[in-house]
Amino acid sequence: MRKTARFPVELPVERRGEHWYARAGDKTLRLSNLDKLFWREEGYTKRDLLTYYFNISPVMLPHITDRPLTLKRMPQGASGDFFYEKNAPPHSPRWMPTIPVPTVETGKTINYLTVGDVADMLWIVNLGCIEFHPLHARGEDQTRPDYAFFDLDPFPPAGYDEVRHVALLVKVVLDRLGLEAYPKWSGATGMQIMVPVDGTHSYDEIRGFVGTVSDVVHEVEPDVTTLEWEVKKRAGKVFLDVNMNREGANIAAAYSARPEPGATVSVPFGWDEIDDVDPREWNIETIFERVADVGDPFLPVAEGSGQSLTAAIKSLDAKPRAARMIRVDR
Repeated sequence: MRKTARFPVELPVERRGEHWYARAGDKTLRLSNLDKLFWREEGYTKRDLLTYYFNISPVMLPHITDRPLTLKRMPQGASGDFFYEKNAPPHSPRWMPTIPVPTVETGKTINYLTVGDVADMLWIVNLGCIEFHPLHARGEDQTRPDYAFFDLDPFPPAGYDEVRHVALLVKVVLDRLGLEAYPKWSGATGMQIMVPVDGTHSYDEIRGFVGTVSDVVHEVEPDVTTLEWEVKKRAGKVFLDVNMNREGANIAAAYSARPEPGATVSVPFGWDEIDDVDPREWNIETIFERVADVGDPFLPVAEGSGQSLTAAIKSLDAKPRAARMIRVDR
């Protein structure tokens, strides 16, 4: 079997006839197409992707456990076609955990997959899911998110430097409001800044808060940032995407691999590292060096008690905002 990358621990599989199997406790997984190239230029295979998630699972699990997951299936790899799947596939094993969630639009229940251990993660990856896309709250009640977040999305020729500049402006406002926030590179060109909350705020309140802070930042730097909904009006600026703070939406989880050149991952970092962490440097093979050195700067987002936004909302005079509803989540 072709091996293209080095990881701390190899994927523990055994071959039986034509198939490969992995075991975790009393769970047995049959894995398919392990030699298929998922990143052609880099030479990374599906086996490499599975091995990455096997190794990163202790760090990543706190960020996705018990969260409903939207599946983005890419069976032909990072450059191939993809499709979204929200309901658990009919062939899911009985041991795969699921979370029933009513939809905002129709009230119909979606039976999302979730994860509780590494075997659950690997079963989802074996479906051809390069990324993990959790919703913004844990469990069945998705009406109160666990965090507010600022989604900074640059449009060329704006890039990493402009994103860093805008992120630091957001931090200035949040510091003055007395709020803790945690940044991560998306693994592509953007950045998310997460503000853990205590579960007492509605999405309308969250959008009002994020939107008002974004308005302040945009007023300070109108030539660098944009709040325009029309894509053609965003060229050369960093889009502050307030609308991603909505029920049913999702973003790539911390440490999720991305279907981007270089097999990059979504990498958290400390504010004191913002000028040093190059998101292009950290991928499914190299991220373990960083984790060994700095641990997980994002752990307070996953395991902290969260913060109340009540005082900040009052200080900003931030009014609740309705969501723009769109059909396909990123």
